[in-house]
Amino acid sequence: MPNFRIGDIVARKSYNYDVLFKIVGFNSNGLIDLMGINVRITADAYDYDLRLIEKEELQLKLKNIEMNRRNRINRSIDSINRRHNGYNMHNNYRENIAPEIYTKEKLYKRPGRVLHIDGDEEYTVKCREMYKKLGINAYVLNINEREQYRQVYALLKKVNPDILVLTGHDAFIKRKNDIYNIENYKNSKYFVQSVIEARKYEHSLDDLVIYAGACQSFYEAIMAAGANFASAPKRVLIDMTDPIIVAQTIAYTPVNEIVSLDNIFYNTREGMNGIGGIQTKGQYRVGMPGL
Repeated sequence: MPNFRIGDIVARKSYNYDVLFKIVGFNSNGLIDLMGINVRITADAYDYDLRLIEKEELQLKLKNIEMNRRNRINRSIDSINRRHNGYNMHNNYRENIAPEIYTKEKLYKRPGRVLHIDGDEEYTVKCREMYKKLGINAYVLNINEREQYRQVYALLKKVNPDILVLTGHDAFIKRKNDIYNIENYKNSKYFVQSVIEARKYEHSLDDLVIYAGACQSFYEAIMAAGANFASAPKRVLIDMTDPIIVAQTIAYTPVNEIVSLDNIFYNTREGMNGIGGIQTKGQYRVGMPGL
């Protein structure tokens, strides 16, 4: 039996090793606290249910995960380009270079501005890098899920974004059974409170577009609080990049058009089982002359 340590990467035997977790703590009752490194979920398990993932195997799994993520984002970019070809959206993510925002063009192009508050420190760094590659002006901050609702209003006043993303980790406690009791979720009530606070700042669903939630989050409660998009209708797992694909689709959809739900469903990990939403206007604006 391995002598597990904080920071070890493991997978659960009882779930056929489907998710990679980082060990983040040990409970006095013998349970080990886990945090997903490829999906936005928290969990716990006994040591006999865990298998240590060695370095070589981990690198291979992470390579495959990253390839799948990149494919989904590239598909999303291509879909937006095909739908809005006249706007000639750049492909900086695909080219893996920083956007040339000072290039003189006939049109001035302004994707929606994003405020992304994430409860996971490592995801925060990765999300910030991805927004930069996508050419989206994003303020990405690491704030614990339990604290987000306390700070979101002041941050909205400071940043004045078009799109607000509230995420981190969550989980439905299956042994509690009732999916309509918010107390049976790790962090859903904090996402709900954050959305309520954000709607105090801006009531309009089109002037501030909100995505909130993580793996297995209480979708109905988050939507009822005032979100445009949320996870997870079928209480499934979502990928780290799924909220970014939602934000990207909103940011690059013209303001006179409705965001394509098909683009979101097709390019996120679990489609409409993982993310749902309502009709929402895009946040992409063009002007003349170019800057």
